[in-house]
Parts: sequence; C-alpha cells; structure tokens
Amino acid sequence: MLKKVLPAAVAIACAGFTMLPPVTAAAATPPPPEPALVHATAANDCRLNVRAGADVGSTLLGTLTCLNYTTCVHAGDLPCGPYVTGGVYSCVGPDGRQITDTRWAEVGFRAPEKSYVAVACAAFR
Repeated sequence: MLKKVLPAAVAIACAGFTMLPPVTAAAATPPPPEPALVHATAANDCRLNVRAGADVGSTLLGTLTCLNYTTCVHAGDLPCGPYVTGGVYSCVGPDGRQITDTRWAEVGFRAPEKSYVAVACAAFR
C-alpha cells in the first residue's frame, strides 16, 4: 500500500495551528479621518493669507490661491477643527457679503512651525 505524503509546510500548518478569536465589527476600529485640505475662495479673489499666529497682525507666511492647497493640522467633525479663537478679521463670505470673524484654523503650511488661516475666508475639501 502506498502512503500519500503531504508537503512539510502543510503538515506543520495543520499540526500547530492556533485558534484566534473571530474579528467582529465592534472590535475593528475605523482609521481616523484624514485632515481636510484648505485653499482660497473665488469670493476673496482666490487669495487666503497664511499667518504665523491667529490674528491679522501676525507675520504673513504666504498666500494660498484657489488652485494651491495646504493641509489642516486637525481632523475632526468640523473641517480643520477645532478652531482657535484669535484676532478679528474680515473677508467676503460664501454669500458674497462682507463678514467678520475670530475663528482661525491651524494648517501645516510650514510644519513644524504653527500656521493659521481665517476660517470664514477659506474653502475646505
């Protein structure tokens, strides 16, 4: 009588297996949300200032356009939030009217240095 011989890898895998608990939906955690991208809006002539601090008197680090983006530092329920309360700024809002606000979003413009943009003047995606 001929004996059938299994390959060594199969014999080892079958002989020394370990039982793992089944993965359930509750055990699997979703990955954290990706940070939003931020850029200027057409309502503000495609210009969004990036500043070293959360007020208009802070050093201007650069200007974003409608075509170039930077990444938000935070990823939460609000795009680029939580926001920092800082100095008052004004710009044209999404409805075309002049607005003032004090909310600033931290962005990764010159990481690791902190950089901020005015929330009401920005577009997020």
